[in-house]
Amino acid sequence: MKPIIFILFSLLVFNAGQIFPQSQPGNSINADSIKAAVQAYKMINTPEPEFTHENTQTINNKFPQLYKSEPCKFLMRDGKHLFAEKFVKESNTTIIVLHGVLSSSLEMNRTSGLLRKDVNAEVYAIDLRGHGRSDGTPGDVDYIGQYTDDLADVVKTIKKEEPGNKIILAGHSMGGGIILRYAMRKDVPPVDGYLLFVPLLGQNTPTFPKPGAAQNNSDEFMKIDITRIIGLKIYNSIGVHKYDNLPVLFFNLPEDAPIKTYSYRSDQSMAPEDYKKGLEAVNKPLLVIVGSKDEAFVASEFQPAVTGYSNGKVIIINGATHDNIIYNKKAMNFVKEWMKKFKLTGGIKR
Repeated sequence: MKPIIFILFSLLVFNAGQIFPQSQPGNSINADSIKAAVQAYKMINTPEPEFTHENTQTINNKFPQLYKSEPCKFLMRDGKHLFAEKFVKESNTTIIVLHGVLSSSLEMNRTSGLLRKDVNAEVYAIDLRGHGRSDGTPGDVDYIGQYTDDLADVVKTIKKEEPGNKIILAGHSMGGGIILRYAMRKDVPPVDGYLLFVPLLGQNTPTFPKPGAAQNNSDEFMKIDITRIIGLKIYNSIGVHKYDNLPVLFFNLPEDAPIKTYSYRSDQSMAPEDYKKGLEAVNKPLLVIVGSKDEAFVASEFQPAVTGYSNGKVIIINGATHDNIIYNKKAMNFVKEWMKKFKLTGGIKR
């Protein structure tokens, strides 16, 4: 046994009560768990990925705010607040909009305004925890699944303030993945429909680009530390979560960017662990809209993935990209038709 491994092995045995919280006094430490922990330690401490070219451009956080809204906040179960922009409408339908990675409610202004206009709905564009003007650590959460808990708290509050309203969850990219995690939960307030713009189904899915097959050189914009993710999964499997705050998603952004990395626990909270189970859990109307020229995901794989494991409908908008799909005129027309079909379109509140 190499000296460094022997030392690590000894430390693991000495600190067994802390490293393996599920161990009970008097029980012997499982040798397989110790072996797994040693391997995990090596994997999480490998060098982090680097970018060939550094992005030195200045971040411009000014996004056109074409539609009027009102700022508001939602109180979370841990005492923190999520910021939101409310697009006021006297309606019996409420749409909650979740943004994607590195984004905020500001980027969802056009989407929210168009939804209010086209389907007569009240709309809330949310800043996820650690994003925009919401409380929390940028690119991190306190535990795996906290994004979903936050969404449940938002839905609960709206149901209390707007009793009887139909509620639609709408999400872009990461926001769509969080919504699928919500659909899998049995302990959250029910909603009436799911509207997903090119949702993040997970990294081990047919819609996610294969390693070495990056879309338009996107590997120079984002890198995933797969080795660290596997190491942390090993740790999690033996009950160790003390390293879940380590970054695993890295973005080539300038120093003034509000978020440049996402932690393991944040990454694991963005999408279902198994996209098939996530889609199978959807028991309300589901519409998935994707641009044919999406740079982040494999657009052609959404149709078989979604329709193979749900009753959802997939629309591919020719020429639309990952970012402009959320305010594409044709996409909004399909949203309007879908909501009419399932009687989700907002009516005048009585």
